[in-house]
Amino acid sequence: MHSQSLTGKWQFRQAGTDEWMPATVPGGVHTDLLALGLIPDPFVAENEHEVMWVAEADWEYRRAFIPGADLLTEERAFLVADGLDTLAE
Repeated sequence: MHSQSLTGKWQFRQAGTDEWMPATVPGGVHTDLLALGLIPDPFVAENEHEVMWVAEADWEYRRAFIPGADLLTEERAFLVADGLDTLAE
């Protein structure tokens, strides 16, 4: 079995929008939005109420990579995402 790391430059966006933004993986959508200054810190004062929309929205993450030659010779390839803590398609 061969493996390939997917560490590197990730991007994310709210589903249905065109703008891809830099993301940190592992991480989460709240921390990515906070790092970009797009939401207030949800752990301060009443900010949690202001960012409730984040959990209700759909988000997409992506990362481009070139598979190693050894991976291309395999009959099957599996994407293992141990860190997902929510629904994914």
